[in-house]
Amino acid sequence: MFLLWGTVLTYPYRIVTDLICQSTEAIAGRIPWPAIASAVFCLIVVMGVTCVLLFLGRMEISGHFVLGMSILAGVIYTVSVIRNRTFSIEVVFVAIAIAASLLLMLMRKEEISRYLADAYIMALPVRMAYECVMNPLYRLLKADLDKLSPFMTVPSTGIFSKTGNMLGIPLLVWSGFFFIVTILPVIYFTGGRKEGKIKERY
Repeated sequence: MFLLWGTVLTYPYRIVTDLICQSTEAIAGRIPWPAIASAVFCLIVVMGVTCVLLFLGRMEISGHFVLGMSILAGVIYTVSVIRNRTFSIEVVFVAIAIAASLLLMLMRKEEISRYLADAYIMALPVRMAYECVMNPLYRLLKADLDKLSPFMTVPSTGIFSKTGNMLGIPLLVWSGFFFIVTILPVIYFTGGRKEGKIKERY
């Protein structure tokens, strides 16, 4: 997903991810606090949501999760297309991807549903990796943000962009440090998600 982040293949999973991240950033933007506090708040909330979803995934509800996320993604995308009146090949692909997810749910393909659920969930930390690591890294190297487009599409701004080189320390160090700290719980909750371990625990 990281390597294909800018392609149409990951677009269905980025729809809900964008909603969660943009909503979190909007809430943080309404609070009068320093830029570093706002960025850390967004990162903690997004990673916290990821951990909660991973924990729920252990309870063998991945099929229902995929159903809910697919319906939500479909509704969000449909509203966006109608509002902006933008019709392209992406519309067809997203429709096929969402329909396939719903079909797998109805066919009770639990193993495939679990992979799809993980794709929806892990899109959150992947986006944070681009905002907290890739954006500052490209800026430090003075590289073109579209150098590896459309595969690795680096955003023009990140949640730490307004922080700058605080205390003389490069932005990449600040954002990278907080990203590593918040990704550790995510790594922990990704463990024990094989079918055997799930059945053994629950």
